[in-house]
Amino acid sequence: MNSKSQPAGSTNASLKILEAARAVASRDGAGKITIDAVAQEAGLSKGGVLYNFPSKKALISGLLDQMISAHRDLIEAVPEQAQSRTLRGHLETVLKPRDGDVDLSMAILAAAASDPQLLDSLRAEMSEQIEHILSETQDASTAMVVVLAIQGLRFQNLLKLPDGGAVTRARAVERLRTLIDELE
Repeated sequence: MNSKSQPAGSTNASLKILEAARAVASRDGAGKITIDAVAQEAGLSKGGVLYNFPSKKALISGLLDQMISAHRDLIEAVPEQAQSRTLRGHLETVLKPRDGDVDLSMAILAAAASDPQLLDSLRAEMSEQIEHILSETQDASTAMVVVLAIQGLRFQNLLKLPDGGAVTRARAVERLRTLIDELE
């Protein structure tokens, strides 16, 4: 939700509501994110939540925007002089997720199943990020292999798919870091 469209004073309430939604997802699972559950968690009335997020779709969209912003912050935390900075940042976002991110991601995917437009902001962000990654290197094909591997790690985490065990996963992550180091 764009803060410019919010009524004065609602920004703090919106953040409180989004944190309550994260807490519900983390504690109870993605399927339990409802306006009522979030209102109870935030200590607000249902009307108070609906004032800031007029629907569950708007709430999920707000969570997605918050996750995209946190993703950008992690990328920005990579030192500017780092080679392939954006790509390194993407790897770090997979390796250092916030508590509840998996459950929130599942909630967003579930909501997107009924309304695919919900993911438009994520698609736009990823298109921009991939464009930036490719502009940081002379070896676009290797950079895309790393991007796709990172996306695979993200979905492996999200869907709790087998990862070959801790040692194999650690070696794969180290190999991705080496590939990033080798990019020009």
